[in-house]
Amino acid sequence: MPSRFLFAAVWACAWAVSVPAAISFSDWSCNPVAWDFDPASGSVRANGLRDMAVLPGERCARMSFSAQLHPEAGGTNDWSTMGLAFCDDEANYWHLALVQAPPDKAGRPGRRFFELVEMRAGDWLAQYHDHLVGTVGHKSSSWEYGQAYSATLTVDPSGIRGEVRDAQGKIAFAARYSFPAPDAEGQVKAVTCGRPALSIKGTFKGMFAALDVHTSAPRPKPPVASSFTPYSPIGFDTGIREKPTGFFHVAKCADGRWWTIDPLGRGIVMTGVDHVKYQGIGSARTKRNWYRETNSRKYPDRSDWETNTLARLKAWGFNMLGGGCNPALERRGLAHSRSLSLSNGVCLDNAPSEYCICPNEHRPCTAFPNVFHPKFGQYCDYVARKKCAPNRDDPWLVGYFIDNELAWWGRGARDTGLFDAVARLLDAHPARQAQRAFLAAKGVKEPVSAEVKLDFLRLAAERYFSATTAAIRRADPNHMVLGARFAGIGGAHEEVWRIAAKYCDAVTFNCYPWADIDRNEMRMHRSPTAPRMADAFAQLYEVTGRPLLVTEWSFPALDSGLPCTHGAGQRFPTQRLRAQASELFAKTLLALPFMLGYNYFMWVDEPPEGVSDAFPEDSNYGLVNEQDEPYSDLVSMFTRLHRNIGDWHRADVPAVRTPPPKPSLLADEARACLSAGQRCACRREGDRYRVTNTAGLVLEGRVGGSAVFDRVAVKGVELGSFNGMLSYKVGSKRRWRNLSRVTAAEWRNDRLVVAAEGSEGSYRFAFTFALAPIPDRPWFFCEVLEVKNTGTLPLEEHSVFLRQYVPYATDKAGSAQFRGVPNLWGAPLADAWFRQADEAYFGGFSCAPAATLFRYNTSHDGRMQHPDAVFTPLSPTTLAPGEKYVPNGTVWMVALGGTSGGRKAWDAVVKELSRDLKNTRKGTSP
Repeated sequence: MPSRFLFAAVWACAWAVSVPAAISFSDWSCNPVAWDFDPASGSVRANGLRDMAVLPGERCARMSFSAQLHPEAGGTNDWSTMGLAFCDDEANYWHLALVQAPPDKAGRPGRRFFELVEMRAGDWLAQYHDHLVGTVGHKSSSWEYGQAYSATLTVDPSGIRGEVRDAQGKIAFAARYSFPAPDAEGQVKAVTCGRPALSIKGTFKGMFAALDVHTSAPRPKPPVASSFTPYSPIGFDTGIREKPTGFFHVAKCADGRWWTIDPLGRGIVMTGVDHVKYQGIGSARTKRNWYRETNSRKYPDRSDWETNTLARLKAWGFNMLGGGCNPALERRGLAHSRSLSLSNGVCLDNAPSEYCICPNEHRPCTAFPNVFHPKFGQYCDYVARKKCAPNRDDPWLVGYFIDNELAWWGRGARDTGLFDAVARLLDAHPARQAQRAFLAAKGVKEPVSAEVKLDFLRLAAERYFSATTAAIRRADPNHMVLGARFAGIGGAHEEVWRIAAKYCDAVTFNCYPWADIDRNEMRMHRSPTAPRMADAFAQLYEVTGRPLLVTEWSFPALDSGLPCTHGAGQRFPTQRLRAQASELFAKTLLALPFMLGYNYFMWVDEPPEGVSDAFPEDSNYGLVNEQDEPYSDLVSMFTRLHRNIGDWHRADVPAVRTPPPKPSLLADEARACLSAGQRCACRREGDRYRVTNTAGLVLEGRVGGSAVFDRVAVKGVELGSFNGMLSYKVGSKRRWRNLSRVTAAEWRNDRLVVAAEGSEGSYRFAFTFALAPIPDRPWFFCEVLEVKNTGTLPLEEHSVFLRQYVPYATDKAGSAQFRGVPNLWGAPLADAWFRQADEAYFGGFSCAPAATLFRYNTSHDGRMQHPDAVFTPLSPTTLAPGEKYVPNGTVWMVALGGTSGGRKAWDAVVKELSRDLKNTRKGTSP
């Protein structure tokens, strides 16, 4: 009798022994990449990938499963385990395992130990959280690689027991947990039914041998709820009615708009939340999980957290659980989605290199699977059988996200980067072989054109989406395929978007745009010339022709107390402004007829210490904080908005408004100082010019020199130099060129007027500056009076840069209040260089309307300085030969020097200059 039938035959027997003469891949449900089966010896080898090889068949309530474990290697950079499991599904199982901890901070090898632990409803170490009664005895201090261990895992209705013996038969570890009695609803808070499984996590490699399985007491899995109860929260009746199918689907309805149609045929707008889970987001840096600690105190019974959380989500008008949510919340009044994370199985950690093109570096936007591998389709089928087939009859499931933020660009440009990544692989790599065959079929030799490289990207996208979607639909024909969650609108070349739409029911992407709450307008990034969000999304729809769903978006705020220095998204000083930005984003998105809705990122804030070294996010993304307290401004906004969400999906995009002028005492002071020549002095000696003031500031330059000021000093302390730069476009590419020659300098109307030029081939340009020291301060103002095209070709001006270079190794700084916080609305636009030896500093500050960025930094070795004080015109400007761009006072800055005090002195200066900005960006509701 074939082995698969021997295994199947035991399910109805009482403790019947099933020991097949040979085992093969077909006997197990497992990742074909992760395991090698040897039918001759009956052994199974684990290849260092996280996976469970599960013996198919009915769940059982009684099991005795033993095997020899031969650990060979593992635990290189993360927690790793190897052992036997009693598995109901990936969110509910026990395992008896050898554990290898990661290295400590000093790089010393992590400890090794044994464990018997439970995952229940996605909650790790659930035996402690569920307060199971357990005993642990014969606990050995360690185990060794290269040694053999005999493990036995035994389950019956009273509890579970695990035992490990060493090669001499001595007990190295033994533990038992008793199962609790059923509650009033007949539920047992423990995993009491499952299937035998082999389990590998982390980077373990090793062999399992002498497998011996005894099972009985089959327990068919309770059927998934086949009925779909109408939503109880407010605001979901949009008035749209279509033919019910019993499952979620999308349709372009008679009103010309796309809607998600629920199983009852009602049109809804999807409003989900990502990562709604009891354990929140822990920090690998500190090994703490603040939110879980809060919940363990606040909710003695986890079901209380579940009930309270679901009630909150419904009250705030959300109707969907987005990616990464606890399964225990499903089918309790909210629709849900499933994230397959398909590429993680072949791109993470110790995966054989042949299965991935770009490895997952433990952060988004790094992984890409080898879609050209002969086993890729087989692997997709495995994932679909495991994660999709069990859900095929679930009416509450919206659909599947295939992956999240893959590196469709490899490590380079969107159109050519993936080709280049494959070209760098070894010749024996399957993707490299496929690439050579692709080029041979086209008759292409080196060098390979960008268009051919784009064709290769098209081929990769076809392979990816055709294989993944076909596997999902074979396993589950009833639910939608919701794309691969591209990393922003630029997260893949438009050809990849087009191919995704060919195979998916909806195209999904994560997006963190810029909210201009003064102008009541969403743009794709900070620049005032950035595309409007509504226009950018419309372009995506023109490419895809399929409805779109935003699967991540958020706006952190600094008054949360979190650093907010890492992670995507525009920052705001307060929760009130954060809520205004969120409302503007939501109303803009909902007004677009091709948008299905959004999934908000996310339920709870990230840890202040950062998630991990590779992924150090530490931002205020949550609807609740780590004390489980809602952010009232934000959730009140969502409650109000969602009450009439159908109307907002039919509304127009919010109208852009002209903001009222903001008071700027600093600008007035600048004008006064520019005419304060009686307390400043300018002197010419031949080509050299020199400007001084009573604070000891010295500014020197030379007509014919390469910088506006080649020397900036205060009281004899050398601070650096000062110059300008222009960014312009040549075709679709941006270029950056410094001014390279000063052509004129004169003292005019109590200020120094300097003209300088730069060039690149036929592209030539000239700046005219007005500069003046501030009396009694070691500071000076610089205003750009005009930019002129002095070349023979039209010049598409993009940005004007004012740059400060220093003669010493530097680090990035900025105001203490805002240091390291990116994309902050209303922050002083300021940054500086600092010198360690004497605490001298040299920086810049501006609140000019066109200012978009101040960012000073250096290369890691300190040799290359990158001072970016960037000013972008409010509208794109193309200058004909001889034509001028006159900023009319919008492009200026104050350069700030100091000889002592370092960061502390700098912070005081920025605070002083920022006083007129306080409370001027209050914003209004969109």
